[in-house]
Amino acid sequence: MVRPKGMGRSKIEIKEIQNKGAMYCTFTKRRNGLCSKARELSTLCGAQVAAIVFSPKNKMYTFGEPSVDSVVNRFLHEQQQQRQPLNRGGQKKKKKTIPFLSDECIEGFELHELKHCTALMEKFVKKLEERLEDVVYRRVQMKDLISLIK
Repeated sequence: MVRPKGMGRSKIEIKEIQNKGAMYCTFTKRRNGLCSKARELSTLCGAQVAAIVFSPKNKMYTFGEPSVDSVVNRFLHEQQQQRQPLNRGGQKKKKKTIPFLSDECIEGFELHELKHCTALMEKFVKKLEERLEDVVYRRVQMKDLISLIK
């Protein structure tokens, strides 16, 4: 039996989707694809992966392997280490660049894309700060609990 030829998988122009229903459908499919790729990267390479995505309706979705908390904590710890100016030998550490925060990452972006990225990063930073406050609060509670036990 011969299958009729259809559109199949074709490349689409990458631009904002105006139709809300199509946008939500695309968001869900691509979010699932992103998590699938992150899971594969973790499984195949043993990488620690975290993905944090905010939907067009500002709902947060996360995926983490081994967990979002452990990857974010590691990220924050490494950021703190990078801010320390001297290593043990008394020499200044070389600054590491984070690929997704480098100049090359945003080179060629249009003004509206930069504004959109800025808004997303501000939301991300706010959520990250809230998460950090939560982690610190839980650690303080744990220390208080341990001191009561002793």
